[in-house]
Amino acid sequence: MPGIGVIVNPRASGNRAHPEITSHLAAVVGADGEVVATPDLESLEQTLHRFHARGFKVLAVSGGDGSLCHAISGAVRVWGEDHLPEFVALRGGTINNVSRSIGGPVRPEAFLGKVMSGYRARREFVTSARPLLRVNGTIYGSIVGAGLITHFLEEYYEGSNPGPASAAAILVRCGISWLRGGKLIERIVPKIGGKAECDGEALPWNHYTLVLASSVKHIGLGVKPFYLSGRKQGYFHVLAGPATPGQLFSRLPRFRRGFPAGLDTLYDNIARSVRIEFDEPQSFTVDGELFPSVPVLSIEAGPAVRFVRG
Repeated sequence: MPGIGVIVNPRASGNRAHPEITSHLAAVVGADGEVVATPDLESLEQTLHRFHARGFKVLAVSGGDGSLCHAISGAVRVWGEDHLPEFVALRGGTINNVSRSIGGPVRPEAFLGKVMSGYRARREFVTSARPLLRVNGTIYGSIVGAGLITHFLEEYYEGSNPGPASAAAILVRCGISWLRGGKLIERIVPKIGGKAECDGEALPWNHYTLVLASSVKHIGLGVKPFYLSGRKQGYFHVLAGPATPGQLFSRLPRFRRGFPAGLDTLYDNIARSVRIEFDEPQSFTVDGELFPSVPVLSIEAGPAVRFVRG
């Protein structure tokens, strides 16, 4: 067997706090693979090509969900959608929903050690398939959003200690701002002009506060608004519309429990494709990673990627 390739994002928040992580993971892998720190997208691309040339069929990524997004998107370019390697999600970022949902040891060294033990014993890995979304043709991930979600993440990342408590605190601040008519809620929940289509059918609005698409049920913080994800192969759940902050706050208990929102101002259904033409270019997010503004956001059902379970 050719070995296991490990990618370390040294800029991920968790890894910045532990600069020794690359050497620790290298000690775990030993001669049975290669560990590379990739500080930018160019080095990530070069590393993926080298791992492909070495015949690696399992890639571990030390970073958060955004690091995985970039690694998987790069792997599609190198391996192709139909021949993707299996992935190991090692925690190391601000948002680690993928690794949390897959399970296994929290410490990256412990999780990778378990994987290497199975590899050396020639045991077949237990994996879990995770369907992907294809975004604007080249970006791959599980949760895509624009509007409210991107502005929430911008506020979240600006905090001194991002984490579940920080995210919950922002929600509370948004609620207070909404009750008082403050500036924060206006900034987090803007009205975005644009036209949207789901499977070629136009949605009835010309502005939006929320655009979300997901191939998985959970979004973090115990919230699982995508109750239709996984219901039908090749489809994903879409939440999009001009719902007001008050309407969205009133539905938080339903979102947490995985129930339909029941709002006339929110498209809440499955689709195979979504296309949004913005009146003005808008930023967007894929798996917590923020991307520059675009005039059009296109989301399609993509391939599945297999994650090694803990």
